[in-house]
Amino acid sequence: MAEYQRRRQLYAAERGDSSRRVAVTAAAAAVGASVLVGFLCGAAGLSAGRVVQGAVLAALAVLGAVAVRYYRVPPEIEAWRVDAEAERRTARSLDRLSRAGYTVLHDRQLADSAGNIDHLVIGPSGAWVIETDAHRGPLRQNAAGVWVGKVPLRAMLGLVTWMGEEATSQLVTELPAGWQLEAQPVVAFARTDVPNGLALVEGVLLLPLAGIADYILSAGVVLRPIDVALLVDVAERVLPGYEVAGPPPAWPTRSRLRGMLRR
Repeated sequence: MAEYQRRRQLYAAERGDSSRRVAVTAAAAAVGASVLVGFLCGAAGLSAGRVVQGAVLAALAVLGAVAVRYYRVPPEIEAWRVDAEAERRTARSLDRLSRAGYTVLHDRQLADSAGNIDHLVIGPSGAWVIETDAHRGPLRQNAAGVWVGKVPLRAMLGLVTWMGEEATSQLVTELPAGWQLEAQPVVAFARTDVPNGLALVEGVLLLPLAGIADYILSAGVVLRPIDVALLVDVAERVLPGYEVAGPPPAWPTRSRLRGMLRR
């Protein structure tokens, strides 16, 4: 969600910076088009009224084309919007866990990286690092990996695994000696079904969005209320809210390689 807001702001800023240049270019193109059409109409022997009409229509057509192109939302921004809406649906599904003693932290920043955890759930059944997938199509697994429709999930599963490990490492470092913790990486599918209701692929749990809260509730109790409170306090300090301002940083090399090689 925060990443979509960041990219949307950057796009708006870039469009604002180019507005004067676009206006000048559009005006010049409109004038050129009107002059050309007026000349052609005049050469064709049309009346003065027809010449003016043709020149005006040509100018309006150019200005309209420029406006459509200028205000059109790029496909990549639209894709981020779809992802953000899927994340909001996951957030609404997870927030009901608060009634069962869970804390749900959204859009958390991993230290010294571009890692943006969509949702970090902490409660009696442990810690859960949850990412949302918004692709459409049947979920299937073959020798080449896991796919949603024609989209491979190799890179995403690698990144989710890496984020789970990083979150675990950063939390354990700040917890008292003797703490044992392993954040479970999860992919929640917002727009496709998961065969048999769940799957486990190389340590990553795959769940449909509608069933993720129930799965977490049924996973058993491994933390006492006092342990949950301590872990939430550490997580809020170690994994702060994701900053929207500024340019999007690059993913660490280790996470990119994990996605490509899948260990």
